[in-house]
Amino acid sequence: MSPVWILSKSSLRKKKIQNFFITLIILLSAVLLMTAVAIISNSGGAYLNMHERLQGAHQILKIENGLHDPEEVQHWWKQQQGVTVSESMPYHNVSGIMHEGQDHSNVAAMMINTPPKPSAVDELLFDQGQITSIPNEGTVWIPTTLARSKDIQVGDSIGVKTKNGVIDYKVSAVVVDISYSAPFTTTSRIWMSPDDYREVSSKLDEVDKTMISLRYSDYSQSQTYWESFEKSLGTPYLEGKSEFDSLSSFYLVTNKLIAFVMIFLSVVMIAIALYTIYFTISDEIISSYKTIGILSSIGLTSRKIISVYVIQYGLLACLSVVPAVLLSYAFSDRIMDSSVSHLKTANIDMSVSSTDWSWLMAALIIFVIVASSWLFASKARKVEPVQAIRYGGAEHAVARKAASPARAWLRFEQFPASLVIGMRGLIKNVRASSLMVLISGMTSAVLVFGFLFIYSIMSIGQTISHWGYDGSDISMKIDKPAELSYEQLRSQFNLDERVANFSRFGDMNGIVALNKNLQNDSETSMGVYLTVLEGDYNETGVVNLKGRNPMNGDEIAIGVNVAKKLQKEVGDSIEIFVQGKPISMEITGIYQAIANMSNSARLKVEAIQKIQPDYNNMESMFLNVKEGVSIDGFVSELQTKYGTALWVATQSTLVDEVFSEAINVLLVPLGGMGFLFIAVTFIIIYSVCRINIKKESRTYGIFKTIGMTSAKIRLSITTGIFVLSLIGGLLGLLVGVFALPQLLNMVLSNYGIVEVPLVINAAGIGLMVPISAVAAACGAWAASRLILRTSPRILTTEA
Repeated sequence: MSPVWILSKSSLRKKKIQNFFITLIILLSAVLLMTAVAIISNSGGAYLNMHERLQGAHQILKIENGLHDPEEVQHWWKQQQGVTVSESMPYHNVSGIMHEGQDHSNVAAMMINTPPKPSAVDELLFDQGQITSIPNEGTVWIPTTLARSKDIQVGDSIGVKTKNGVIDYKVSAVVVDISYSAPFTTTSRIWMSPDDYREVSSKLDEVDKTMISLRYSDYSQSQTYWESFEKSLGTPYLEGKSEFDSLSSFYLVTNKLIAFVMIFLSVVMIAIALYTIYFTISDEIISSYKTIGILSSIGLTSRKIISVYVIQYGLLACLSVVPAVLLSYAFSDRIMDSSVSHLKTANIDMSVSSTDWSWLMAALIIFVIVASSWLFASKARKVEPVQAIRYGGAEHAVARKAASPARAWLRFEQFPASLVIGMRGLIKNVRASSLMVLISGMTSAVLVFGFLFIYSIMSIGQTISHWGYDGSDISMKIDKPAELSYEQLRSQFNLDERVANFSRFGDMNGIVALNKNLQNDSETSMGVYLTVLEGDYNETGVVNLKGRNPMNGDEIAIGVNVAKKLQKEVGDSIEIFVQGKPISMEITGIYQAIANMSNSARLKVEAIQKIQPDYNNMESMFLNVKEGVSIDGFVSELQTKYGTALWVATQSTLVDEVFSEAINVLLVPLGGMGFLFIAVTFIIIYSVCRINIKKESRTYGIFKTIGMTSAKIRLSITTGIFVLSLIGGLLGLLVGVFALPQLLNMVLSNYGIVEVPLVINAAGIGLMVPISAVAAACGAWAASRLILRTSPRILTTEA
């Protein structure tokens, strides 16, 4: 084994730069893969651990319409073994908050009559402020998601907007509310003292709503309990219900998206690393053919010769993956910090921890590299000692090389010499050229995809309808019905020539009974969030993946997950329970929506008025202005005229407030992946060019002796590789625009988006393509410095 070890050390020592770059490629590949593994294993674990620690709810029942008796519901659940039930929590919905003069009406706040601590379900974890059993009078507790997104500190005052005015409270604590502290959410529970809650109730003049949280010892058995519960009711449960999947979705969707894409790209990068090792080993075998023949002739077996390469690349793999594990923790910690930041407190460390999966992946990478090295080096078995010593290569290969047809047409008199140099190097080294095209193409694909996705999120206002939201210019909501009525606004808008159209909408919960004959379906019913519109859906800008919007009271459009659950298509009929009464409607459209994970439906107000003729609970409005009318100016005019009686905002304001956080979360990981691929492009091109230049040193020496300068030779090599990489970049553009977005569809399909809406910016995408070619050209130019350091005489005499 001593000769094998000596040869391995000699190779490592002799080719320090080349081995360093191969080590770096393996390192970057491993970092990308293990970062994704760390994110997957820690993000879900971080949330689930906190959910377990705080006795998080698996289901939240919202009894808002008086269809069930809250006391009876709570009593039934409390009798069940294996179910923990919270206290009945009375609450009211309010239409937003005020903070330091800013109106945050997009915040859907629920004012909770706080039960005394400790809570049986959804225990609150204090981040800031004094820990007390309940909030003191005149103060409130707010969740971390509201505090951090609106920069609200303990001691600040917030104004709670009610229909009869704004009530100010002092923030006495910021808490982690596990069911309502997810990123991107606009729904917050604000916890009040019983006295303050009674004050709010008196001013709202409406019946209390009730919230009951359920936690199961075994969540997988929840449907068995529900079958018994609905049997005791005698009807399906007809009020609102939030499931664990929807409560946890926004905690996990971003990290799942990032990790899924990172895993795919890391596999691609590792494949490129293996191809680079294959290229390097093959080149070493060819360039050392005579040496291998001599070693074989003196008794060194093929197995031992192969072991030289295996030991060499096995050591490089070990040197790469160990620091890669440590670096992956740092990168994944940075990514997770933004996505689970709302769960963090001063006393809770949410840093990424070491997992068995990371070290398992490290071992797997080492094994793959060692096994691949053995496979690639097996070509050494074919070396015939006599042919190797006599010809310096296989006899048939030498003969084929001498008769190469390329020599017949690639002549200096036909093309400029500088062009011939670049063309000759690319045509002669097919494996090297294909590797350059591959790495340039993948780098371009990653850059294009990253830019495309980030730009699409930044420009989400252009595609907001395809995310399930309306596309109206302006949204409005009456905050003080006593001062302003819908009839007054309708009269004004009918007379205002600047108004193109307007409509009003409300929302409620519906229940759909499930067909037990459906395959793998054990549930008996599902809750559906209903949007009820008075007006024309087409005018609001909402769109469907299939079919059209409902136009009358007998039609309905359903979300993709509802359609999937019920196995329904456009043209089918559906029965939905609203206010405890069934309505049969025809499905005219199927749409996607990230809100409520597409567990929703759209219908006209006429459908609700069939069962409740006096239904009029629609205080929100959509409005579009005519072309050329200033939207901001129109909004400013309404704000001046109606003041706090009317909340009004442009679509762009609402979109920016909800999705700006998504940009910050995604920018770092996607940008990091692009940077890694640029670095790998430079490294691989540098390594490959350095190998090729050493192989062609005699030829370049001849070029120098006939008058070509080092600069011209270097420029020729660099130009050829730049053009080749540019071709690869153009191919990568197609992959980045058409193939990689399919990954997003796969990840987001469970969250209600099956076709991710992308905004194509041709100029920006075009700028991404040359970056990989420039990185490749820089690598080639750096590698060609070998030509500068060697004299023509030495080049022409080297073997």
